[in-house]
Amino acid sequence: MSLSIIHAGLAQSATLFAIALGIWAIFLRIRSRPLDGNWYGGLAVGEILMVAQFALGWILYGQGLGDDLPRAFVHILYGAVAIITLPAAYVYLSKLEDENTKTLLFAIVCFFLMEVVIRARDVALG
Repeated sequence: MSLSIIHAGLAQSATLFAIALGIWAIFLRIRSRPLDGNWYGGLAVGEILMVAQFALGWILYGQGLGDDLPRAFVHILYGAVAIITLPAAYVYLSKLEDENTKTLLFAIVCFFLMEVVIRARDVALG
């Protein structure tokens, strides 16, 4: 199995994981429950997935496969945004006192992250 296939598979996994986290946050919001340790654990797993995806992308780029991308800079930019989205959201939203608002905003962040990963894939495919 080539690194390119693993990179593409991680992108698909990251997309589905972001969707699952977003739906989970909406479910908690509907039930008027705050985000719990289980959800934040999922958030940490999602960030590890993004970092692995980004690192593998850099390995592929270092091997010269970035030359095949039509807009490599934009693809890398989407990857950087994907890396900083969850930590930035956590730092900013952890200061909010209203748990319902925090839950809803984290769901929006997860769906934003899903779209970032989809756009990165679309840019890579041309």
